[in-house]
Amino acid sequence: MEELNAPLYNAVRAASGATARFCMPGHSGASDGGVLAGAPYDFTEVEGLDNLSCPTGVILEAERLAAKAQGCAKTLFVTEGSTVCMHIALSVAKERGAVGYIGDMHRSFFGGCALLGIEPIGYESAEDFVQKTSESRNVSSVFYTSPDYFGNVVKDDELIGLCKKKGILTVTDAAHGAHFAYSPLLPNAAAGRADISFCSLHKTMCAYTGAAFLNLADDALYDEAVYFRQLWHTTSPSYLVMASADRCRALYERDGEKIYADILEARKMFEATARNEYAVEKSDDFSRLVLRLEGRDAAQACSYLVSKGIYAEAAIGDKLIFILTRDNCVFLPLLAQALSGYTPAPLPAFAMPACREKTSASGRVGFVPVSECEGRVCMNEVGFYPPGVPFIGRGEIFTADDVAMLAKNTGCTFGLVNGKAVVLQ
Repeated sequence: MEELNAPLYNAVRAASGATARFCMPGHSGASDGGVLAGAPYDFTEVEGLDNLSCPTGVILEAERLAAKAQGCAKTLFVTEGSTVCMHIALSVAKERGAVGYIGDMHRSFFGGCALLGIEPIGYESAEDFVQKTSESRNVSSVFYTSPDYFGNVVKDDELIGLCKKKGILTVTDAAHGAHFAYSPLLPNAAAGRADISFCSLHKTMCAYTGAAFLNLADDALYDEAVYFRQLWHTTSPSYLVMASADRCRALYERDGEKIYADILEARKMFEATARNEYAVEKSDDFSRLVLRLEGRDAAQACSYLVSKGIYAEAAIGDKLIFILTRDNCVFLPLLAQALSGYTPAPLPAFAMPACREKTSASGRVGFVPVSECEGRVCMNEVGFYPPGVPFIGRGEIFTADDVAMLAKNTGCTFGLVNGKAVVLQ
C-alpha cells in the first residue's frame, strides 16, 4: 500500500491486521470480498484510533493537517456529509441572532432552520445583500452556496469585506468545492475566507460517501463548533469514512496539481470533439462538465447513457451534468462516442409559478395524497434531487400546477413522505 502523511488512515490500516476483534462493529473485520470488502478497516473507538467526539490523538492530528491543506485555522471531520456541517453552522449562527441567506440554498439549510426554530431572511444575490446591509445590519450571519451545482462560484470579496466590517458571520456552503484547495487552476477555496465553510470530499474527490470537512477561518469559533458537532453528529462515526478523508487529503495535497492539470487536458480534448447534439456550458470549475442539449430531454439522455454503462451525475431540464475526477476523465472519449448521433426527445413543457401565495406555517403537520394538496399550506420544503434546492417553500400554498408536476415526478422529489404531501393540518 502507498505511504502517505495520513495519521488516521495509517493507524486504521495498522489496526486492520488485528488477530481477533471482540468489539463493534459486529462483522469483526471479516471481509466477504464483496460489499464487506472494506470490513477490516471498519473500526470503532478502540485504543490508538482516537474518538471523534473529543479527539486528542490521530483524529486531531488528521484534522490539523486538513486545516493546513485547506488554508484555514481549524478543520473538523464529519462523516455524515455537509448536511451535518450545515446544522452545526446554523447552531453557531443562531447563538448570534437573525440568520440571512443569499440565493438558492440546499434543503439541509431549510431543514436545519425548521429544526432549530430559525426564520431565515432571504436575499436575491450577493449584490442585493451588500446593498441592503450597507445602510443597516439586518442579520447577524449570512449563508450562501458557492460553488453551485453547475460549478459556478459567488463573487464574494465585497460581501465578505462588508460582513467583517459589520461583525456579520459568513457561512459558505462549499459542498461541491472540496477540491478547490488542491490546484491553482481551480477557483479559490472558501476555507479561510468565510468565517465558516464546509465541503463534501465524497462529491468530487476519492473519499467514501459522507466524508466532509467543516472549516473555521480562525480559532474563535472552535469550541462552539466542537460542542455542536457533539450534539448533531452520530456517536458511531464511520472510521472507513474518516480514514478515506485523511487519505484523500494527503493524496491530493501531494498530487493535486497534476490531477487537475490532467483533468483540464482531458476536458479540452473532449470539447474539441463536441458534436452538434450538445453544447458545452462554461463554468468556473472546469471539473464540472455541463452539457446543454438545446431544449431536449436530459433525463431521457441520462437513461440512454445508463444503457451504455455510463452514469451521469444528474439530468436537470436540458442539461446533463458530469463530475470529472482523476479516475473517470480517461473515459471522456467513451462519453463523446456514446453521445455522437444521439438525439433525445424535446423537453416537456414545464412552467414554474413566478411567485406563490404564502401564509403562516405554524401548527401541526398532516399528510395528504399529492392529488389532494392543492390549496393546502406546504409544511416541508419540496423540490427535485438533484440538485436539492426547494422550489416550494414552507408556508407556501400548493397550486394545481404543483399537483400535476409532483404527480409526474414523485421518483425524484424530496419533501414528500411516502408519496404524500406534508401540509398544515
